[in-house]
Amino acid sequence: MLCLPLALVLSFLPQSSPATAARPEAQALDAGLVQKVDALAAEALAKPGGVGLSVAVARKGRILLEKGYGLADAEFDVQANAETLFRIGSVTKQFTAALVMLLVEQKKLALDDDLSKYVPDFPFGGRKVTIEQLLGHVSGVASYTDVGKAWQKLWPLELSDAEILALTNDKPFDFEPGSEWRYSNTGYYLLGMVIEKASGGRYPEELQKRICEPLGLTRTRYDSNHELIRNRAQGYAFESDRLANDIALGMSQPGAAGGIISTAGDLVRWQMALVSGKTVKPESFERMRKPGALPNGRNTHYGFGLGIEEWEGRPRVQHGGGIFGFNSMLFWLPNEDLHVAVISNGESISSGKLADGIAFAALGIERRAVVDEPIPAELITRLSGDFDFPDIGMQVKTFERDGKFLFQAKGQGAFRLLWQGGLEFRADFDNDVKVVFAEDGKSAAVYQRGKKADGKRK
Repeated sequence: MLCLPLALVLSFLPQSSPATAARPEAQALDAGLVQKVDALAAEALAKPGGVGLSVAVARKGRILLEKGYGLADAEFDVQANAETLFRIGSVTKQFTAALVMLLVEQKKLALDDDLSKYVPDFPFGGRKVTIEQLLGHVSGVASYTDVGKAWQKLWPLELSDAEILALTNDKPFDFEPGSEWRYSNTGYYLLGMVIEKASGGRYPEELQKRICEPLGLTRTRYDSNHELIRNRAQGYAFESDRLANDIALGMSQPGAAGGIISTAGDLVRWQMALVSGKTVKPESFERMRKPGALPNGRNTHYGFGLGIEEWEGRPRVQHGGGIFGFNSMLFWLPNEDLHVAVISNGESISSGKLADGIAFAALGIERRAVVDEPIPAELITRLSGDFDFPDIGMQVKTFERDGKFLFQAKGQGAFRLLWQGGLEFRADFDNDVKVVFAEDGKSAAVYQRGKKADGKRK
């Protein structure tokens, strides 16, 4: 996701508005599924910080549901509907990746092109960074959203390319290009600059001309704080037991890393077109969904703007997004040809969790119950230690306290791991966070919000 810091989230229970009517053709397709999704959406909006949702489900080329729930604007009690536009954050990255691949198909650029060909003033320090490395987050370029106060004081401003890049110009590379994986919003911002240089047009116009107009995505565009955009949702944080307007952000800043607004319906239409060869050529899409491999053989679980993972024993192609006031999830289950999109305009309501629940309902399978089995002392001893998760820059300590197995990231509080049997654990504060250890205890993987991070014992 765009990885913008979120405001403090506390407890509050707002009154959610009733769902608006779905499009007639969608409502008629699968009344049973609509009822299940209605119930799941109502449950989500009843949680602290619930405001509004955009939800869509499609299967085998057919949209089964396309709907808005709750409020688009809480101050004026404006209901969300299927046409309400929400910020999608880093789901933008797959649109950017597809634009790059379209230009590759037209031979206006190549994946092995040096970035210096398009952005010659970037401080490379003698390194070569390729377009392919930027797409797969293996460039080593530091992310401007990780620089702390230097960026935070600029949040409300509309910044130029030079001003965005200045935030990381004096930062060292995270690693040598191609040697590791780390999510970089600067990398995708740079890809937007590459698209503009190679195409001769501005990113928002290229998005409209090459993707939105050909595919009929009438409710998808680059966002703007200056333009009047009808039926656009307001985003909300949740602070001190009450809703608050989201933090002001100059919409030039996300760029090609996270600046698009859309509806869930448009997102599933986009995804169906992408996977069926209607956006880029089938071979281009196959390259987009191919996960990278590092020199040490480790799988990055990321293609070009697409996360590649396993969900409930099934392959899944996905990407989430987070930007002030909003979060989103879009995924495709290839074996079932199921597409699910969820966007929330309340920071504390997880689109990823709701999307998972919708997939369970659509497939008619049961979510496995989380248990809390007594952990053998020998297992705790074997799995305790210090772990390094380089993909997400996290140092972790696992240890025993009072007979409980705890997980603590550096600079954060410890939480308890609930044993599910074998080598799988769930976090006590969020059962969707999964930790799986290797048999020898020398490595571990953390699964959260559709992403996997690999760690090794120090």
